[in-house]
Amino acid sequence: MKFTCDQLARVAWGEPAMREGGELFYRCPHPDRHKNRDAHPSLKINPKKDVWACFPCNAKGKAWALAAFIAGCDPGDKAAVKAWLKERGLMDGAKRKAKANGRGPCVATYLYTDAQGKPLARKLRFEPGPNGKKKDFAWERWEGGRWASGLGAIKTPLYRIAEIVNGPFVVLTEGEKDADAGAGIGLATTTSGGTGSWRDDHAEWLRGKDVVIIPDADEAGRLEGQKRAAALYAQAEWVKVVEIPGSKDLAEAIGKGMTADKVWDLIDSAPDWRPAGGAEILESAMKFIRRFLSLTQSEARAGVLWVAHTHAFDAAECTPYLAINSAEKQSGKTRLLEVLRLLVSRPWFTGRVTAAVLTRKIDAAHPTLLLDESDAAFAGEKEYAEALRGILNTGYRRGGAASCCVGKGAEMGYKDFSTFCPKAIAGIGKLPDTVADRSIPIRLKRARRGEVARFREREAQREASEIAARLAEWSASNLETLRQARPDIPAILSDRQADCCEPLLAVADLAGGDWPEAARKALVELCADAQADDDSVSATMFRDIKATFAEKHVTKMRSGDLTAALAEIEGSPWGEWSKGKPLSPSRLARLLKPFDVRPDRIGGKDSQARGYTLYQFEDAFRRYIPAETVNPSTDRINTGENKDFESVNGNSVDGSKNAVSPAKNAGDGQVDTLKPEIGGEKESSGALNPGLSSADAVEI
Repeated sequence: MKFTCDQLARVAWGEPAMREGGELFYRCPHPDRHKNRDAHPSLKINPKKDVWACFPCNAKGKAWALAAFIAGCDPGDKAAVKAWLKERGLMDGAKRKAKANGRGPCVATYLYTDAQGKPLARKLRFEPGPNGKKKDFAWERWEGGRWASGLGAIKTPLYRIAEIVNGPFVVLTEGEKDADAGAGIGLATTTSGGTGSWRDDHAEWLRGKDVVIIPDADEAGRLEGQKRAAALYAQAEWVKVVEIPGSKDLAEAIGKGMTADKVWDLIDSAPDWRPAGGAEILESAMKFIRRFLSLTQSEARAGVLWVAHTHAFDAAECTPYLAINSAEKQSGKTRLLEVLRLLVSRPWFTGRVTAAVLTRKIDAAHPTLLLDESDAAFAGEKEYAEALRGILNTGYRRGGAASCCVGKGAEMGYKDFSTFCPKAIAGIGKLPDTVADRSIPIRLKRARRGEVARFREREAQREASEIAARLAEWSASNLETLRQARPDIPAILSDRQADCCEPLLAVADLAGGDWPEAARKALVELCADAQADDDSVSATMFRDIKATFAEKHVTKMRSGDLTAALAEIEGSPWGEWSKGKPLSPSRLARLLKPFDVRPDRIGGKDSQARGYTLYQFEDAFRRYIPAETVNPSTDRINTGENKDFESVNGNSVDGSKNAVSPAKNAGDGQVDTLKPEIGGEKESSGALNPGLSSADAVEI
């Protein structure tokens, strides 16, 4: 294969360090031969004539001689030069090797030196190979006058360290290609390597310097930039994070004509980087979400806490689901998932997948599942609907699993697949009760015209990825704190709701500001309301019976009178309980029998009237009536200093408000009724007002 001097140089170094007229200047691969370690590039190439020269080394020639010069071997040693060329895909033999290992040709070599310019290691960059393998890299170390495979015990310093170690200013890029491109336009550039290459000791090289970080313009790059800024904040004189608009990285921007002056304009206009507090990050995320969706304050706050939770998922034992529903289509369900996809960790946005894929991907990747059209999924194929229900039922707690058959024939066995991952589920109508019980409801309404901004994903992505990067960095730096957190849980929440809300409250407490109290108000409003709305038939029955006794101010009621009163309650099912007919006394008795509540004589010795007394329901009221919700706009919520919630009107809401009127004068013919304090420190004994005799009890 024919190759040129320019091609060889680009394989070895990437872009030239400098251009003058039609000539290209690269730094010499043997800096130890130069007095100034080749701080100013001295290897010159004339692409038109295809010749090169390095005058301090007294070396020049054509392409073959340059290959030998870069490889560090004698031009007459053809085997060594050919081996170097083949390794970099510049001869036909390298093609056969590339097919064998899946790599494409080596297109760049990045030399790492010590602070004095002596070579330590080099990084080889390979393009994608013929089998579709992605570009990758390989390391070689300088050992005994030759290049050996791997880094061994070498810990590489920052790239181009000899050029930036004594300067007061440095630009930190994500990769070596960007650093070389920046140096080519006169910037003092360096890097630790690609994403994930930063080490704590790298910051020591930049202590006291002015540092500008130019990350790649994608989610991973912005997150890497935030991590490096956080690591350098206490070491550098000042830190700025600058993104080049319209380009994915610095090298691309320079290729499009970006000059050093334009880069300096961006640097000068950028603010100094400061570590954001959790409250500030959460507020920016909430503002971003509400720009595109019509959400209540409580829904937006709960949603943002859930987004932060996806980045701190490794610290949680439970994960709440977001149950996103609406009464009508075009209310923003899919749009909310689209917005969340830009903010959450490891998003997986899908509408319909096979049960096998769903199970295996959750187990392998622990993504944040954003599931759309759940109503169609649960109403569709029975096998898939049941598999989905099983995954959702078990996947809210760490250790949850789905057992599936694996293998074929005689090798068939089973495997437990983890189902634990954050999930947001969108659809019209209600989720199955067992799934809703593990969820925080987000009930969307169609936005009014002009209420929200139009969502253009490409335009929103840049801002969203910056927020996501800050959330990820903040969460990662506080992961152990969140793991050890034991936040105070509002007593009004059920046990399962308390489990699900705990990781969100841990995030809110860590964020500080007004988030701890506001988060509790939001979750109480959403979860307690949902609990009341999703009552079972039994819970609804006991709630309505309790309200009926309270309204009548009695402690005894005949069966017929009780069912008649229940049938009059608007919004309850008792008026059309059986084929359009009201609930009968016999059917009420059958509903109450499993709870050990049976009709009995309630009159005196001469009365045969049968019915129920308030005493009979005391245990059922405590066990099955959901806690009533707190109005977050008026009620004060416990933040840890008090054991109970208190509303501004003085009624206890630590488990249920007083559902009946307080005691009135016995002479008025009215009685006191039960006032159980569910969830508080004390519980009523169930006795009526001691000052009220049995003769005072009113009967209907």
